[in-house]
Amino acid sequence: MTYPTTISFPIELPVVRQQQHWLARAGDRELRLSNLDKIFWPDEGYTKGDLISYYFNISPVMLPHLLDRPLTMKRMPNGANGAFFYEKNAPRHTPEWMPTIPVWSQDSGKTINYLSVCDVLHMLWIVNLGCIEFHPLHGRGPDQRCPSYAFFDLDPFEPAGWDDVAHVAALVKLVLDRLGLQAYPKTSGATGMQIMVPLDGCHDYDDVRGFVGEVSDLVHAADPESTTLEWEVKKRPGKVFLDVNMNREGANIAAAYSVRPEPGATVSTPFSWDELHEVHPSNYTIQTIFDRVLEVGDPFLPVAEGPGQSLTAAIKELDAKPRRARVVRR
Repeated sequence: MTYPTTISFPIELPVVRQQQHWLARAGDRELRLSNLDKIFWPDEGYTKGDLISYYFNISPVMLPHLLDRPLTMKRMPNGANGAFFYEKNAPRHTPEWMPTIPVWSQDSGKTINYLSVCDVLHMLWIVNLGCIEFHPLHGRGPDQRCPSYAFFDLDPFEPAGWDDVAHVAALVKLVLDRLGLQAYPKTSGATGMQIMVPLDGCHDYDDVRGFVGEVSDLVHAADPESTTLEWEVKKRPGKVFLDVNMNREGANIAAAYSVRPEPGATVSTPFSWDELHEVHPSNYTIQTIFDRVLEVGDPFLPVAEGPGQSLTAAIKELDAKPRRARVVRR
């Protein structure tokens, strides 16, 4: 490789050296990349150059999951073990060619000018800011009142682990199957899992939380020993938390194929239900994910491209009432 990287990626990042920086170009757009040799994962020795090269290579698969979505930035300029800060508004130095999406925030009473991406150079500009992860909002475009998916966020608390998550996921799938809904799982890239139900855009967050909450109540009633709905963290040990409240306007989760600031530089990885008891979050990293994508493609594509589903029949069958979101302050 002609730039600081420790991993052999399928395609080398097309950059040229210019003094202390590296330049990437696309048409008349120029991106200056900085600190490519900076260590982002000390134990593995992975660099910022490795991170940027990963996103360059995964971009054809990942972009459908980011298009037309506002992005919350979690900036980690000193790598996976360093301090971080969140940024919603596009920085003042954002180039004109970077797309943005203005979204009215009910909480702040202001319009937030979120960054978004349409191509790989847009992605790399954000990663160059020190964003290890991509955090899209749940809806597309400026109007965020209706999410494009409902999802079940399964979060294990020690000593519960991945086997417990897989067990609970199977219970969620059983309920969704009986409701006639298609759902798609992915590892969080850390310890948990998300199960996504693509929607037709006709349901607001209160209705979506009512649906997710009712299904979660059924799963918890079926296995109260493995699951918890407790809001207080101290009451969750040894169980898998079903986080209904993540289905709220303005919230976000790591996108499919996003890197996580975890040991090994793991990747949030979609998989098929047939693989439920075979996959493990630690198996899929910036180094190993490409063989998998080459073999199985993108099992998560229906979440990005649809068709979306209506929850009307399921809400009626469950007698699910709208639920208000809990207020979460960072």
